[in-house]
Amino acid sequence: MSDATAAPILTGLGLGIALAGAPGPVQAILLAEALRGGARRGFRAMAGANLMLGALLVAVALGVSIAVPGDPLLRILKVVGGAFIIFLGVDGFRNASQPTLQSSQQPGLQAPQQQRNRELPPAARGALAVILNPPAWLFLATAASSLMVSATQVGGTPTALLAALALLAGVAAGDGTLVLASGLGLRRANAEVGRALRRVLSVVLAVLGISLVASAFVTLSA
Repeated sequence: MSDATAAPILTGLGLGIALAGAPGPVQAILLAEALRGGARRGFRAMAGANLMLGALLVAVALGVSIAVPGDPLLRILKVVGGAFIIFLGVDGFRNASQPTLQSSQQPGLQAPQQQRNRELPPAARGALAVILNPPAWLFLATAASSLMVSATQVGGTPTALLAALALLAGVAAGDGTLVLASGLGLRRANAEVGRALRRVLSVVLAVLGISLVASAFVTLSA
Protein backbone atom coordinates (compact mmCIF):
# COMPACT_ATOMS: atom_id res chain seq x y z
CA MET A 1 0.00 0.00 0.00
CA SER A 2 1.46 3.32 -1.05
CA ASP A 3 1.72 6.35 1.20
CA ALA A 4 -0.90 8.16 -0.89
CA THR A 5 -3.35 5.29 -0.42
CA ALA A 6 -2.63 4.93 3.28
CA ALA A 7 -3.14 8.65 3.99
CA PRO A 8 -6.97 8.73 3.78
CA ILE A 9 -7.18 5.49 5.79
CA LEU A 10 -5.06 6.93 8.60
CA THR A 11 -7.02 10.17 8.38
CA GLY A 12 -10.23 8.20 8.75
CA LEU A 13 -8.90 6.41 11.83
CA GLY A 14 -7.89 9.68 13.48
CA LEU A 15 -11.18 11.31 12.53
CA GLY A 16 -13.10 8.42 14.10
CA ILE A 17 -11.16 8.64 17.36
CA ALA A 18 -11.76 12.39 17.48
CA LEU A 19 -15.46 11.91 16.77
CA ALA A 20 -15.84 9.37 19.57
CA GLY A 21 -13.99 11.67 21.98
CA ALA A 22 -16.25 14.64 21.31
CA PRO A 23 -19.04 14.81 23.92
CA GLY A 24 -22.46 14.54 22.33
CA PRO A 25 -25.87 12.86 22.58
CA VAL A 26 -24.61 9.50 21.30
CA GLN A 27 -21.84 9.32 23.89
CA ALA A 28 -24.25 10.39 26.64
CA ILE A 29 -26.70 7.65 25.65
CA LEU A 30 -23.97 4.99 25.58
CA LEU A 31 -22.80 6.12 29.01
CA ALA A 32 -26.36 6.05 30.35
CA GLU A 33 -26.94 2.54 29.01
CA ALA A 34 -23.67 1.28 30.49
CA LEU A 35 -24.49 2.80 33.87
CA ARG A 36 -27.98 1.38 33.70
CA GLY A 37 -27.11 -2.22 32.90
CA GLY A 38 -23.35 -2.60 32.96
CA ALA A 39 -20.87 -3.05 30.15
CA ARG A 40 -22.96 -5.72 28.41
CA ARG A 41 -25.93 -3.38 27.97
CA GLY A 42 -23.61 -0.54 26.99
CA PHE A 43 -21.93 -2.67 24.30
CA ARG A 44 -25.33 -3.63 22.89
CA ALA A 45 -26.24 0.04 22.57
CA MET A 46 -22.83 0.72 21.06
CA ALA A 47 -23.35 -2.08 18.53
CA GLY A 48 -26.59 -0.47 17.37
CA ALA A 49 -25.00 2.96 17.07
CA ASN A 50 -21.85 1.73 15.30
CA LEU A 51 -23.70 -0.55 12.88
CA MET A 52 -25.97 2.32 11.87
CA LEU A 53 -23.03 4.71 11.47
CA GLY A 54 -21.08 2.05 9.58
CA ALA A 55 -23.93 1.50 7.13
CA LEU A 56 -24.13 5.24 6.45
CA LEU A 57 -20.36 5.52 6.01
CA VAL A 58 -20.29 2.59 3.57
CA ALA A 59 -23.11 4.23 1.60
CA VAL A 60 -21.08 7.45 1.36
CA ALA A 61 -17.98 5.48 0.34
CA LEU A 62 -19.99 3.81 -2.43
CA GLY A 63 -20.93 7.19 -3.83
CA VAL A 64 -24.22 8.01 -2.13
CA SER A 65 -24.41 11.77 -1.77
CA ILE A 66 -25.56 13.19 1.56
CA ALA A 67 -26.37 16.89 1.47
CA VAL A 68 -26.16 19.21 4.45
CA PRO A 69 -29.68 19.20 5.97
CA GLY A 70 -31.65 22.34 5.10
CA ASP A 71 -33.32 24.44 7.75
CA PRO A 72 -36.73 22.65 7.68
CA LEU A 73 -35.19 19.17 7.89
CA LEU A 74 -32.66 20.28 10.50
CA ARG A 75 -35.47 21.64 12.68
CA ILE A 76 -37.39 18.38 12.35
CA LEU A 77 -34.29 16.40 13.32
CA LYS A 78 -33.75 18.65 16.33
CA VAL A 79 -37.34 18.28 17.53
CA VAL A 80 -37.60 14.52 16.97
CA GLY A 81 -34.07 13.83 18.18
CA GLY A 82 -34.53 16.05 21.21
CA ALA A 83 -37.83 14.35 22.07
CA PHE A 84 -36.11 10.95 21.83
CA ILE A 85 -33.33 12.06 24.18
CA ILE A 86 -35.90 13.46 26.63
CA PHE A 87 -37.71 10.11 26.51
CA LEU A 88 -34.48 8.28 27.34
CA GLY A 89 -33.76 10.69 30.18
CA VAL A 90 -37.24 10.28 31.70
CA ASP A 91 -37.13 6.52 31.20
CA GLY A 92 -33.70 6.32 32.81
CA PHE A 93 -34.72 8.45 35.80
CA ARG A 94 -37.88 6.39 36.31
CA ASN A 95 -35.87 3.17 36.30
CA ALA A 96 -32.92 4.50 38.32
CA SER A 97 -34.22 2.85 41.49
CA GLN A 98 -34.41 -0.54 39.78
CA PRO A 99 -31.49 -2.97 40.18
CA THR A 100 -28.98 -2.93 37.34
CA LEU A 101 -28.69 -5.89 35.01
CA GLN A 102 -25.55 -7.00 36.86
CA SER A 103 -27.27 -6.70 40.24
CA SER A 104 -30.40 -8.50 39.04
CA GLN A 105 -28.25 -11.49 38.10
CA GLN A 106 -27.30 -12.00 41.73
CA PRO A 107 -29.26 -14.66 43.68
CA GLY A 108 -32.48 -13.29 45.13
CA LEU A 109 -32.57 -10.25 42.83
CA GLN A 110 -34.33 -10.26 39.50
CA ALA A 111 -35.55 -7.34 37.44
CA PRO A 112 -39.20 -7.62 36.35
CA GLN A 113 -39.31 -9.67 33.14
CA GLN A 114 -42.37 -7.81 31.86
CA GLN A 115 -40.61 -4.47 32.25
CA ARG A 116 -37.55 -5.73 30.33
CA ASN A 117 -39.79 -6.98 27.53
CA ARG A 118 -41.59 -3.64 27.19
CA GLU A 119 -38.56 -1.37 27.02
CA LEU A 120 -36.80 -0.26 23.86
CA PRO A 121 -33.78 -2.57 23.32
CA PRO A 122 -30.34 -1.00 23.86
CA ALA A 123 -29.29 -1.68 20.25
CA ALA A 124 -32.34 0.19 18.97
CA ARG A 125 -31.55 3.09 21.31
CA GLY A 126 -28.04 3.28 19.92
CA ALA A 127 -29.20 3.15 16.30
CA LEU A 128 -31.83 5.84 16.85
CA ALA A 129 -29.27 7.98 18.65
CA VAL A 130 -27.34 8.17 15.37
CA ILE A 131 -30.28 8.50 12.99
CA LEU A 132 -31.94 11.28 15.02
CA ASN A 133 -28.71 13.16 15.77
CA PRO A 134 -28.38 16.38 13.67
CA PRO A 135 -24.59 16.67 14.19
CA ALA A 136 -24.18 13.13 12.82
CA TRP A 137 -25.82 14.12 9.52
CA LEU A 138 -23.76 17.30 9.35
CA PHE A 139 -20.62 15.21 9.88
CA LEU A 140 -21.62 12.76 7.15
CA ALA A 141 -22.39 15.57 4.71
CA THR A 142 -19.13 17.44 5.35
CA ALA A 143 -16.09 15.76 6.89
CA ALA A 144 -17.02 12.17 6.03
CA SER A 145 -18.04 12.99 2.47
CA SER A 146 -14.86 14.99 1.90
CA LEU A 147 -12.74 12.11 3.19
CA MET A 148 -14.49 9.58 0.92
CA VAL A 149 -14.04 11.82 -2.12
CA SER A 150 -10.32 12.15 -1.39
CA ALA A 151 -9.96 8.41 -0.83
CA THR A 152 -11.78 7.63 -4.07
CA GLN A 153 -9.55 9.99 -6.02
CA VAL A 154 -6.45 8.30 -4.59
CA GLY A 155 -7.37 4.63 -4.82
CA GLY A 156 -10.93 4.26 -6.04
CA THR A 157 -13.87 2.73 -4.19
CA PRO A 158 -11.80 0.07 -2.33
CA THR A 159 -9.72 2.80 -0.67
CA ALA A 160 -12.87 4.75 0.19
CA LEU A 161 -14.32 1.64 1.82
CA LEU A 162 -11.12 1.10 3.81
CA ALA A 163 -11.22 4.73 4.93
CA ALA A 164 -14.85 4.27 6.04
CA LEU A 165 -13.95 1.13 7.99
CA ALA A 166 -10.95 2.88 9.57
CA LEU A 167 -13.18 5.78 10.63
CA LEU A 168 -15.66 3.32 12.12
CA ALA A 169 -12.82 1.50 13.91
CA GLY A 170 -11.72 4.78 15.49
CA VAL A 171 -15.26 5.49 16.66
CA ALA A 172 -15.62 1.95 18.02
CA ALA A 173 -12.33 2.21 19.92
CA GLY A 174 -13.39 5.44 21.61
CA ASP A 175 -16.95 4.29 22.33
CA GLY A 176 -15.74 0.92 23.58
CA THR A 177 -13.36 2.56 26.03
CA LEU A 178 -16.20 4.74 27.36
CA VAL A 179 -18.58 1.80 27.75
CA LEU A 180 -15.98 -0.48 29.36
CA ALA A 181 -14.87 2.19 31.84
CA SER A 182 -18.50 2.95 32.75
CA GLY A 183 -19.37 -0.71 33.15
CA LEU A 184 -16.36 -1.45 35.35
CA GLY A 185 -17.04 1.66 37.40
CA LEU A 186 -20.64 0.56 37.95
CA ARG A 187 -19.49 -2.88 39.08
CA ARG A 188 -17.20 -1.32 41.71
CA ALA A 189 -19.70 1.28 42.92
CA ASN A 190 -22.20 0.46 45.62
CA ALA A 191 -25.92 0.38 44.83
CA GLU A 192 -26.68 3.85 46.17
CA VAL A 193 -23.86 5.49 44.21
CA GLY A 194 -24.98 3.66 41.07
CA ARG A 195 -28.55 4.91 41.46
CA ALA A 196 -27.35 8.47 42.03
CA LEU A 197 -25.14 8.35 38.92
CA ARG A 198 -28.01 7.06 36.80
CA ARG A 199 -30.33 9.80 38.06
CA VAL A 200 -27.77 12.53 37.37
CA LEU A 201 -27.08 11.26 33.87
CA SER A 202 -30.82 10.94 33.20
CA VAL A 203 -31.25 14.60 34.10
CA VAL A 204 -28.33 15.50 31.83
CA LEU A 205 -29.97 13.60 28.96
CA ALA A 206 -33.28 15.37 29.55
CA VAL A 207 -31.54 18.77 29.58
CA LEU A 208 -29.71 17.90 26.34
CA GLY A 209 -32.99 16.93 24.73
CA ILE A 210 -34.78 20.07 25.89
CA SER A 211 -31.96 22.28 24.64
CA LEU A 212 -32.02 20.52 21.26
CA VAL A 213 -35.78 21.03 20.89
CA ALA A 214 -35.50 24.64 22.07
CA SER A 215 -32.76 25.38 19.53
CA ALA A 216 -35.12 24.33 16.72
CA PHE A 217 -37.72 26.88 17.79
CA VAL A 218 -35.14 29.58 18.45
CA THR A 219 -33.87 29.12 14.90
CA LEU A 220 -37.43 29.24 13.60
CA SER A 221 -38.26 32.48 15.42
CA ALA A 222 -35.00 34.07 14.29
